Amino acid sequence: MGDQSSSASKLAAGMSTTAAIMAALAYLKSGKAEAAEGIPTELMELVIAIASSADNVDENTLAIIAAIANLKVGGIGWPANTDGTRTFSIQCAAVATPYQVPDMEIPDGMALAIKSSPANALASVILVARTPAECLNPNSSWPLILNESMTYKVKNANAFYVSANVPGSIAIFSAEQRS
Repeated sequence: MGDQSSSASKLAAGMSTTAAIMAALAYLKSGKAEAAEGIPTELMELVIAIASSADNVDENTLAIIAAIANLKVGGIGWPANTDGTRTFSIQCAAVATPYQVPDMEIPDGMALAIKSSPANALASVILVARTPAECLNPNSSWPLILNESMTYKVKNANAFYVSANVPGSIAIFSAEQRS
């Protein structure tokens, strides 16, 4: 999640800089090239100088300026709250048998949580993987011990298979949902 936050911050900074330069260019072209109220004169001169270096201002540039001016960015920086959740479980009835997780779409910005049930036997281990073969190999799957959980940013829960080392072990799946 840190990488997404960093990327979003860089994108926002780039968009802000572009908007400032484009606004200064439009301001310069309007003939009112003086510092606006609340903006230091030196900063405005720097932005105007950067904007002045643009060689070709055409209708497309002006359209970009208009689009930036009307851009609405969700100010909080994370997905809006969802309408609810969906949770289901899979019982691994047989040992070392892969079970595909049923279809459940995960909305953009949300994660699928996978948990080993607290009701499982003390020594039970749920193996989580993307293929049946990997699900049977502890070296290529993610082991969940009793009551442990993890999350994945995936589009659909059916991207996973689970298996267990103790019959009757339960894996619980949960994700926020939009209506």
